[in-house]
Amino acid sequence: MKKYILCESILGFKYKMIFSKLDKDIVIVEGGFIKLMKVLIRKKSFYHIRYIKNRGFILTFFRLVLIYFCAKISNSKIIFTCHNIYEHNFKSRLFNDFIRNFVVLISNHIFVFHKDLINYLPKYSKNKISVASFGNYKNFIESQTITNKDFQRNYSNWLNKKKIKSPDLISISAAKKNKLFFFIENIERKYNFMIISPFVYFDTMDISDNIFIYNKTFVKYEVNSILNNLHQKIGILGHDNFSVPTSVYMFASYNIPVIVLDCIPLNSIINEYRFGEIVKHPNDLNPCILKIQKNYKLYQSRCKEFINKNSWDNSIEIHKSVFK
Repeated sequence: MKKYILCESILGFKYKMIFSKLDKDIVIVEGGFIKLMKVLIRKKSFYHIRYIKNRGFILTFFRLVLIYFCAKISNSKIIFTCHNIYEHNFKSRLFNDFIRNFVVLISNHIFVFHKDLINYLPKYSKNKISVASFGNYKNFIESQTITNKDFQRNYSNWLNKKKIKSPDLISISAAKKNKLFFFIENIERKYNFMIISPFVYFDTMDISDNIFIYNKTFVKYEVNSILNNLHQKIGILGHDNFSVPTSVYMFASYNIPVIVLDCIPLNSIINEYRFGEIVKHPNDLNPCILKIQKNYKLYQSRCKEFINKNSWDNSIEIHKSVFK
């Protein structure tokens, strides 16, 4: 018998990897809200919420109530994947807390991608939470074919100007909010730092020439060659959003150690698997860089351990226990 998974958000690589291997009888339905409601009210389904979309209090709350009652009518289940404790499109954390807790209340099951996030969800929900993971991103990055000529030209010019073949530090993230200026302001000028951060504004007036920032649009095809370069690179993560960023898996997939801020859950990940360092104070940054450079192969081996333990196969099995 066919099983329907109704997806509010277009499936990206992460959930294509998971959903495609759950069950041969699963049918993925993507589309607008009205389309999904028409299916939900008629067919027993799994309604999958990945990101909570802010459409103002009344409309956001009304849509969630409608999802709940339609699911009750068709005996369907609501599945919530809590990627972020605080969504990017909510200005008020109080409003975000209220809506997130309501989604938790109406959900039959919840997935998080690190156990630390459970502490930010209501206590009554503990028995319906599973901790999953992402996996190796290398195949996905290697499959990208869309080139960015503007990035290629600007990046090449920067490398030539600095007379280097690769930066020492790299930040690649599509996150709309970050604290990269902490790193920009505190790294020594002897380290060359490349940042790809689409559509994020940076005041570049006082940024020195050892830092290259590309924020015009996405960079896809070129990322593989940047990460595959044999130069000893360190990944920089400026996330502080109480979420597991894709980039921590991306860097680990290429055996690139990382430096992260002292924020949950990244600090817990690094404390457990030790494939990077945690910066708690501006004065810690440059010693952390030097420590990783001096022990680079050790950190690389820990990257492999992290990816081996947190695999797509493990995550698929965890999801299978719910989507059955």
